[in-house]
Amino acid sequence: MTIPRIYLPHTIETGSLCKVTADQARYLSTILRMKQGDPLRIFNGTGWEYKALIRRQTAEGIELTITEQVAAPAPEIHITLCQAIPKAEKMDGIIRHATELGVERIIPFFAARSIPHWASERLPRKQQRWQKIAVEASRQCGRSDIPAIGEIATFARMLRAVPESGLRLIPWEEETTTGISAVLRDPAWSRMKGFILVIGPEGGFSAEEIELARRAGFLSVSLGKRVLRVETASLALLAILQYEIGARETGSTA
Repeated sequence: MTIPRIYLPHTIETGSLCKVTADQARYLSTILRMKQGDPLRIFNGTGWEYKALIRRQTAEGIELTITEQVAAPAPEIHITLCQAIPKAEKMDGIIRHATELGVERIIPFFAARSIPHWASERLPRKQQRWQKIAVEASRQCGRSDIPAIGEIATFARMLRAVPESGLRLIPWEEETTTGISAVLRDPAWSRMKGFILVIGPEGGFSAEEIELARRAGFLSVSLGKRVLRVETASLALLAILQYEIGARETGSTA
């Protein structure tokens, strides 16, 4: 039986008592039909996980006892995903899947050809919504940490906000000489543990943006002969990266 996981965004210590939110209490009691003495897993986004038991259920909610702190494995690589904001609600799915695929930080940005254009007062609400999606995705996929969703930025500001170290990659449909697999298998990057990935909007990047990115140390790469949808491109790049690094760590040449 899979032990349920819930997120409690505060300091947790072994032996302490914790109360869940009203929504969490309804989920545990009504949906999962849990009762006193049943086990849970708790995470608070710090990279640790905690074993807990339901201590008691009252009209005010559910109280837990924290029984043990469990160390989560450290990530093998560190990925920052810079994602041009797509139209409709596609960003929700991108954040969910990026969380499942191990991204540590997501920087949303507007590119020159981005379709959405939102008033400034809407931006913090969007960021908060995406952070909640990242929390829920972490809970579901078993992560003990939570990707940080950065402030919505312009293209130029995004380039300045990325980590200083790491392999910087920007897929571009007009790139014809450098494929992503060739870069990741290049011995020059064999010890690289940090990766910064920039994915463009529905209309693609302009040549001016690619030039700015190259000046900032990015390599433009091809993901193949087909033009991918924006939500497919991010998943494809993350999957390729995880596969190639996994193959590199195990010594596979497949």
